[in-house]
Amino acid sequence: MVLEQSAAGTAAPAHPFAGLPRATITNLRILVWTGPICVLMVFFGLFVMAGFFPPPSPELTGAEVAEVWNDHQRLKQAGMIVCFMGGTLYATFTLAIGVMLRKCTPDAVMPITQTVIGVFGTVYFSFNFLILAVAGFRPDGPNETTQTLHDLGFILTFSPAAPFFLQYAAIAMIILQMPKPLVPRWVAYFNLWVAIGLVPPSFIPLFESGPLAWNGLLGFYIPVVVFGAWFLVMVPLLLRMLPKSEQPLPAT
Repeated sequence: MVLEQSAAGTAAPAHPFAGLPRATITNLRILVWTGPICVLMVFFGLFVMAGFFPPPSPELTGAEVAEVWNDHQRLKQAGMIVCFMGGTLYATFTLAIGVMLRKCTPDAVMPITQTVIGVFGTVYFSFNFLILAVAGFRPDGPNETTQTLHDLGFILTFSPAAPFFLQYAAIAMIILQMPKPLVPRWVAYFNLWVAIGLVPPSFIPLFESGPLAWNGLLGFYIPVVVFGAWFLVMVPLLLRMLPKSEQPLPAT
């Protein structure tokens, strides 16, 4: 890591973004802002437009699932499209995290790992909403088909926690291995807490009711809260790491 001389004559680490062009800093700031846009679009499309707060019970019959999608069918489908567009932005936010954390550590392994896993997780945070949109495409068709697509969509929405668990664990390792002044240590432990909070939804396919169902306490409410809290912590942190001015910092 580049060093600069402090007033006392001792070597101190230079700002991790020293020497970056103004355009790079601006682009990083744009990518960071895709994070809150991502989660707001997903929550708005799923919970407000589609009205899936909480999600329909996994115990519904095929006919009852068809009735769910017949109620404001196009609005629900439009909500899923908004979710898909918002969920795709998770990849750009992940890229911002990877680039910025890479500048803060001499080791590239974990930042690259975080980025690859986060982009992979974006598939499960976007494609699942298209499946739900298809579930509402022909709600007057065979109930079994509508129910299958409905079940697949909701299971893929809440159950694939493994990529996100690994991503947040990698972020924690990066922070714990970097110099103390760059990122507070509590952010690492917070990422581990979020990762653990996302483990229970992995068991959603095994339960149709109870706390581990996709509308239960451990399968829905707690994961939604910790996932939203993750954005509330990470976005301000990343913005503070960037220089206040868009002027490039001098390289030492």
